[in-house]
Amino acid sequence: MSFSLPYEQRVTGHLLAARAEQLADRPFLAIGGRGYTYAETFAHSQAVARGLQALGVGPQQPVLIMLDNSAQFIFSWFGLMLLNAIGVPVNTAYTGDLLAYVIRDSGARFAITDTSLAPALAALPAEQRASLKRVVVGGAGALPDAAGFVREADVLVPEGATLLAKSAPSDASLICYTSGTTGPAKGVVLPHSHNLQTVTTCINAVGIRPDDVIYSPLPLFHGMSRTMGTLPALALGAQIHLGRRFSATTYWDEIRAAEATVSVTIFTIPPILKAKPPSERDRDHRLRVMFNAHHDLEFEARFGARIVEAHGMTEVGITVHTPYPERRLGAAGRAAADWDVALVDENDNPVPVGTDGELVVRPKRAGTMMLGYLNKPELTWAACRNLWFHSGDLMRQDEDGYLYFAGRKKERIRRRGENISSYDIEAAVEQHPDMVEAAAIGVPAGDGEDDVYLVAVPRVKDAVSPADLCAWLAAKLPKFMVPRYIEFREALPKTGSGKVEKYKLTENLDVAVAWDSQRAGAAAR
Repeated sequence: MSFSLPYEQRVTGHLLAARAEQLADRPFLAIGGRGYTYAETFAHSQAVARGLQALGVGPQQPVLIMLDNSAQFIFSWFGLMLLNAIGVPVNTAYTGDLLAYVIRDSGARFAITDTSLAPALAALPAEQRASLKRVVVGGAGALPDAAGFVREADVLVPEGATLLAKSAPSDASLICYTSGTTGPAKGVVLPHSHNLQTVTTCINAVGIRPDDVIYSPLPLFHGMSRTMGTLPALALGAQIHLGRRFSATTYWDEIRAAEATVSVTIFTIPPILKAKPPSERDRDHRLRVMFNAHHDLEFEARFGARIVEAHGMTEVGITVHTPYPERRLGAAGRAAADWDVALVDENDNPVPVGTDGELVVRPKRAGTMMLGYLNKPELTWAACRNLWFHSGDLMRQDEDGYLYFAGRKKERIRRRGENISSYDIEAAVEQHPDMVEAAAIGVPAGDGEDDVYLVAVPRVKDAVSPADLCAWLAAKLPKFMVPRYIEFREALPKTGSGKVEKYKLTENLDVAVAWDSQRAGAAAR
């Protein structure tokens, strides 16, 4: 039976208040060895809301949340929702110009952080943080010696009138900054209705139930832990256990301790877990399903947990999935019920079945996608041209309507007259038993053509040579897709959400140093 949440109930603060009344004593949140019921979560969030209101925070005002995974993050976020203010989650790795950009672009006059992260704000030149009226700092460490910084303990108001501002589903609730791997980050303005529509789709795609315990070690400043973990638990009356951060060493121990049945993941985590030596405890857990990652039958057979794959973006939520437990191996799914989905060429004309095309989507109902990119109307218009939101992702469709991810449009490589998806090369590399992950990048080869430069991460140093990997790939890939250059590294640079930052790799590629199949062939001859 599918889950649904009527449009008029898609307001985060109101949903929290309703669950606190209905399920007061039921466990909701656990983190750092401490648990909170629905009623306790509501009470702590009320204390934050009263304190922020006293400082001057009002409806639809943006407030930075710069916190690692913690109860303080949850209470601060929900406290803002009770005021109908706008949360602005900030990547906790941001410093300097990146951090100053978010402050300036969001227009935030208030920020919430803790003593471990406050120095990054305090270190900004006075003119870059002048717009911040108050910075509320939690934790037991020292308070920065800078104007406007106040202790959270002095702000909280534990007792007082219950706050629940009048809010509409169409009101902005979050401004989420994209990873910015190819340019300045864009602030995606999300209404309550969009977030909770995504929650509805997630619940049905993953098969989450009210009796489930959801576990997530991913950062709350990104959407997976918030919108695919915390909010589904709130919507269903389930439990959410938050890890401080992902660790392959402790992952299964944390799953067992939480008695988790559902885990929030990203594409890079299952391969990392599978690379660990087999253990007699591999199936000693209650985990039923992991979302969102590529299907992997070997992983499922070893660990006894099903992997669910779907396709989504911050701007539009989940637009491609299949209702649990349905799936087609390798496919992201079919078009979600509330979306029109198409694959198009560079002129926005539909492509034939089986041909790669850019995924474009448009909602069938109001309130199911972003309100736009903050302060960037031209980018909003460009993304939504011809009445379709352009994802920038390439997919191909089979005869039954299942869609298969084929890479990022901007990562397309052109070689020998053929367009190459970097994703296809990377997926092939990751099938090699001695490789963890890889990034394929096009480097200029003259006459508008590219050569393929592969940066790969081996499981064990010197376990395989570039020549061996090239030969292995030559047996799996068309000749024009086999990399010319191969370089091994210990790790790939990534954003906080686990996306490979290819622009950083591009800045440090050296074709003169990398293993070169043409040089190797010439030497052999």
